[in-house]
Amino acid sequence: MWGALDMGSSLKEQENARELNYKQKFNVDAASGLIVGVATSGIFNPWDRALYLSVKYNRPFLTAANFKSPYQGFSQALVQRTFLGGIYYVAQGQLNTYLFPYLHNQLGFSQTLSQFYVGMAAGSIGGALTNSISAIKYHTWGKEGASFRSSAHEMWTQGGIQTFVKGTTATMTRDMAFGSTYEMLRSLMRTKAEKTESKKLSANQSFIYNAGAAAVATVVSSPFNYVRNMHYATPPDRKPASAYEVLTHLWNESKNPGQSFVSRLSFFQQKLRFGWGTARVAVGMAVGQKLFDWTRDQLSHASSDATENTLKK
Repeated sequence: MWGALDMGSSLKEQENARELNYKQKFNVDAASGLIVGVATSGIFNPWDRALYLSVKYNRPFLTAANFKSPYQGFSQALVQRTFLGGIYYVAQGQLNTYLFPYLHNQLGFSQTLSQFYVGMAAGSIGGALTNSISAIKYHTWGKEGASFRSSAHEMWTQGGIQTFVKGTTATMTRDMAFGSTYEMLRSLMRTKAEKTESKKLSANQSFIYNAGAAAVATVVSSPFNYVRNMHYATPPDRKPASAYEVLTHLWNESKNPGQSFVSRLSFFQQKLRFGWGTARVAVGMAVGQKLFDWTRDQLSHASSDATENTLKK
């Protein structure tokens, strides 16, 4: 009888310990994502602002005027930028902990295919959670002196809840295309390189591979980003065109009579924003990934040490 009670007590303690472990892992990923969000928002705000101003005033990205007052309005949008910048990594960390082992070990998927699904799931989660914030940010950028709160109030007045969910499908599709491509390519490049060199990648190699994967993922997902922007630009009283309609119109627009192949490529480059925007995503993802992995590793060790010290007492 007492043995049964002891066994029951032991199982309960193990269950509590496991539950605590789940909480610890989530807390580590959430804290790491938060740190990445704050850091990348601060580091890349001048780049982001210069990109926005170059589009708004139709002038070259490297024009000096684009880099004046690089942190203007930064503090007002810090919370939103932190969330937008960190949510993908939080989802990535949790899915690599729980979904990846299930796909790879139990279902027998290859590492690359498992990472493909991890990226797709992380993208869908990030897209669903961030679309409303992105819609408000887009609305804010379109008006001088508008704050995040005033833009949200104006959007609600004009179209109610519908204005906040507009573009969600396009955002999720874009982020799923980006995440799956990014995770698959960096896994594939890492695996191939480690097999060839018979050793783990250096920090510089990982950074380059992550940046390269993010650049390709940006190009792959760019048509869906264009659809999303068209949805955001649609007035509240009008129904947004479908993705098929938007992309068909873009394709037809590119087929002007007498236009050369190079001119057509230039047209798509301008419409889909290849160039400095692509470079921003590539470098930003590589920096964010490096910081997230390092922070996650440090916090995991600290959390393990704290748990071990608690059990010893």
